[in-house]
Amino acid sequence: MWETATRTGRSQVIDGEPGRVWSLLSSPEAWSLRPEASFMFNVPDAERTRFYVGPTRQGTGTVVFEISEELPGELIRLRVPPPGNQVFTLSVEPGKRGTTKASVEVSGIVPRDNKIGYEARRRAEVKAWLSAMAAVIEGRTPWPDAKMPPDLRQKCLARPQMNDPLSASASVLISAGPGAVWDAVHSPETARIVGPRPPVYAGYVPDTPRGEAGEMQYHISRRASGQLIGTLAVVTEVTDQRSALTHIVGHGLHLDQHYLLTPESQSGPTRLDLTCRLLQPKSAAGTAEAARSQMAESLKKVASDYKSLIEEAGRHA
Repeated sequence: MWETATRTGRSQVIDGEPGRVWSLLSSPEAWSLRPEASFMFNVPDAERTRFYVGPTRQGTGTVVFEISEELPGELIRLRVPPPGNQVFTLSVEPGKRGTTKASVEVSGIVPRDNKIGYEARRRAEVKAWLSAMAAVIEGRTPWPDAKMPPDLRQKCLARPQMNDPLSASASVLISAGPGAVWDAVHSPETARIVGPRPPVYAGYVPDTPRGEAGEMQYHISRRASGQLIGTLAVVTEVTDQRSALTHIVGHGLHLDQHYLLTPESQSGPTRLDLTCRLLQPKSAAGTAEAARSQMAESLKKVASDYKSLIEEAGRHA
């Protein structure tokens, strides 16, 4: 498919001092003012990295942005590394009599056949975004807070329909009580050290509950190319710290993960059962079987790593 570069931008004069306009445009909270529900936050351990949840070309998804350039008080540029190749540039320029010119420019690579429609949608989006930011600066709407919009939260909580998914499971017996196993399995920090391809960054999404339905964790992995890829693990069901069902949001994935903890006896070990169900596009039987086999091997590695980690921690407690 032939691709082409595209660049769309727009400016708006806002009745407000440059410093105040800059504090909004340069903040993650500004992204919740986009016309479609969106959310962005700084990744605590990753300098100049922001995690985005909201509309993407594949529906509601996730994007990891790098702050590739920042001139305090003037310009901030957020970039999605290849193959995304998107760049958002937000800037401010002092105007006359206490006004400020705010600008947003979006550039990227799109299929050539989609360029005209893509640019038209971007122009409308940027116009609405700037108008929403102007309304905040001019006091007509409240300053956005660092919370995921309710309608976006509901979209993330909605589980996709699973018809004939690929399924794999793994079990392991761990010499520890259910509480210790639950604490490890449910921790985003533990996720960074288990499995064949653990994420390089992980944590709780700001302003989401913990240990109950509605909890959201972000995981950021690094591909061999160096590109950072983000996914969202959304907890939809929890039962007495004994079982949890999560689904993954991001990059067109349709993946459910189920965790079940069963005490073998009152004082004995705990059995951990892990199950994954993956919905993928229809493919040849051999491709599906290879995906199922890879998923099963990954689960075995995760289960084994949990066992080693929890039992080692118990020996040093």
